[in-house]
Amino acid sequence: MWGALSRAVGEPVPLYPYSMLAATTAACWIALRFQLEAPWALAGFPAGAWSLRSLGVGLATGTAALLLTTLGLVLAGAMTFESVSMTDGSGMMDGWWDTALRVLVVLAPAALWEELAFRGFLQGIVVEALGAARAAPLVGRAVASVSFGVVHLANPGAGVRTTGIVMLAGWCLSLLREHQGLPAAWAAHLAWNWIMAAVLHVAVSGLPFATPGYRGVLHGPDWLSGGGWGPEGGLVAALVLGGVALWSARESLRSSTSGGARLA
Repeated sequence: MWGALSRAVGEPVPLYPYSMLAATTAACWIALRFQLEAPWALAGFPAGAWSLRSLGVGLATGTAALLLTTLGLVLAGAMTFESVSMTDGSGMMDGWWDTALRVLVVLAPAALWEELAFRGFLQGIVVEALGAARAAPLVGRAVASVSFGVVHLANPGAGVRTTGIVMLAGWCLSLLREHQGLPAAWAAHLAWNWIMAAVLHVAVSGLPFATPGYRGVLHGPDWLSGGGWGPEGGLVAALVLGGVALWSARESLRSSTSGGARLA
């Protein structure tokens, strides 16, 4: 099976994101089933969470946020695109679609295990532990977002600025998880990362990917453009994510005042 997947994408598929997804899923299942005796809904999987509507909302949210960030960078003169060779050292052609598929099979499981670990299980158990306390959702988001940012300190080029923006992104994903369920947060996370890697051809959280045909180049100070960390590491991304967080908070408030149910 693993060999078939590698042959399908044209190169060996790294085991790491899949092993992390399997381990995280197993750990969450054991904790929910035997220790907490709680349903999967606690981790952000209520009935209908995998609906096309929820996934569509997530994909649209992640795509819109990244495209707004890109537009801001281009308008500020902080991002341009340049042509690169379409061949590797052996002279073999590496097409856009091939690279896009390879990126997808790596980023999809990576985004899912991160969402399950932070926005799913961690956020869920914090909210559950605090019970009816009014601050429960706020604390749950904060714990999940801070933990999410700290984990990314291991990435190349990470620092205080990039970690803060990752935490802000985590906060937005936590709000989306509350509104639509964890699968929507995963879809937004995946859309954001995949567009950077497969469409813009820029680094994703400091990690480089193949750039067949062209690549995005970031200019100016790193605090503005993100520099080697990628577009998500600069002021433009922070402003866009801040706007998403404010919009999501408004929707959350509107839902609570109208009697809408909150996802644990």
